[in-house]
Formats: sequence, C-alpha cells, structure tokens
Amino acid sequence: MQATLKILIVASAYGVDFVQKQGHAAVLPLAAGAGADGLEVRRELCTGSDAEIALQLASLKDAMGAHGLQAVYSAPESLFRQNGNLDLALLTARLHEATILGAATLKLQMHDYAGGVDTTALQHALSQSAVTLLLENGQQKTGSRISEFSSFFSSCAAHSPVIPVAMTFDIGNWSWAGEDAVTAAQVLASHVRYIHCKDVRGSGMRRFAVAPGEGSIDWRACLARLPGDAPRAIEYPLPADPAAQIHHARQLRSAPASHSHGASTCR
Repeated sequence: MQATLKILIVASAYGVDFVQKQGHAAVLPLAAGAGADGLEVRRELCTGSDAEIALQLASLKDAMGAHGLQAVYSAPESLFRQNGNLDLALLTARLHEATILGAATLKLQMHDYAGGVDTTALQHALSQSAVTLLLENGQQKTGSRISEFSSFFSSCAAHSPVIPVAMTFDIGNWSWAGEDAVTAAQVLASHVRYIHCKDVRGSGMRRFAVAPGEGSIDWRACLARLPGDAPRAIEYPLPADPAAQIHHARQLRSAPASHSHGASTCR
C-alpha cells in the first residue's frame, strides 16, 4: 500500500434524496469525520439551472477547503453524442464547472462510443483546461466493455501528442456489462487513475451495489492489479453510524494494491 493513497467518498453513498434535499455541503463534515481525503461531487444531485449550479460549486469549493477535503467532479453525461461524435460543447462546459469547484479531475461516461474518436478535436478541447478527464465504465449497453476502452485509449495513445485522458475504473459496473472485473483490471490497469469501489449483489434488474466483500466480485483481486496510488472511492450505501463509516474508509485504505503506475490525478 502506498503511503499517499487517498480515500474519497461518493456523495451518493450518503443517500441520493438526502444530498438532493440538503446539498453536498451537508455531507462534508460526515466525509471528513470518516477520515476521507475527499468527496466526489455529483452533478446529477445538484439542483437548479446551470448558472445556479455554478454558484453552488463555487460555494462548495470554499466549504470543502474548510474541511480539508479534495474534490472530484462527476457528471452523468457521456463524452459522445448519440451519433458517436464528440460532445465538445458539453465537455467544455463540464471542464469549466470542475474548475469552479476546484476539482483536479472530471469524470464522464463513454456511452454511445462508436469505435472511433476525433483525437485532434479532443486534444484541443482538453488543452484549454488544467482539469484531467477520466472516463468511467458505466452500466449501459455501449461504452461499458473492456474492448471499447482498449480501442479508445489506443486511439488516444496514437495521437501526437498523446492525449491526457485516463480512466475511472468502477469495480462493480463490469457486472452490468457482463464483463469480468478482474480481467478488466489486468487489461486496463495502465490507464486507471481513479477507482470506484463497490461490490454487487443480485442479477439482472435486481442487481445493486453493496460494500466490498458482501457481493460476488473479487474486489481485492481487482485492487491488487490496479495502480497502487490511484485514489479509491466508496460508492455504495454507507451505514449511518459514524464509527462504521470510519471502519469502511479504513478497510478500503488498507486493502492490497499493486505497485504504483504513476502519479495520482487527485490533488
């Protein structure tokens, strides 16, 4: 385990309804109290217009700083439009919001990836921001398979200069895609800079996220194959008891890891 390993908590772990009604600021003392290093702010849990959300993010930046927490900014949209083209307008807008929040990273989805990408346009868009783009394996039919991520990152690596985009590896989401999480970890490890940690119980429409060790995924084997310095995030329902929350954060921090594959993008 790396001494610098960071643990984050995804805001939705405290309950979607709670965060939507009370705001992200309400969970900051909980995350800090659990010993987390940061919070993943979820755009879909913010309310109001784009302008109102921007004001919320600016206020949240100061509040997170006061609690000593770092930020990851997550938006539910995809980098791609339904026709497979890059959604450059959305990317630019979300990168700007991440900057307002003070987040070093922006997490988007890969839905509607059609097997190709305009690397020149993507490189130009990313060069306008200091925020690092992380693409997550999701739960939809496209942009969720090992082969799709391998294809995408190969295209980015072939571009000159190499496009600075990396991956959010969601251990549990591979179940929705019918992929083996351990195999995915082995194949995609070199691209991973952030890890969503959750186990999965059930199948089909009755599949849901649970704490590591309470489901069917060998999450420890995944972590053992992923970069040892990649920040890990709790993305499953946390118990209300503060002592239990501390236990979950400590468990995740102490789980085995591979050797470091590069510098953390969470700062």
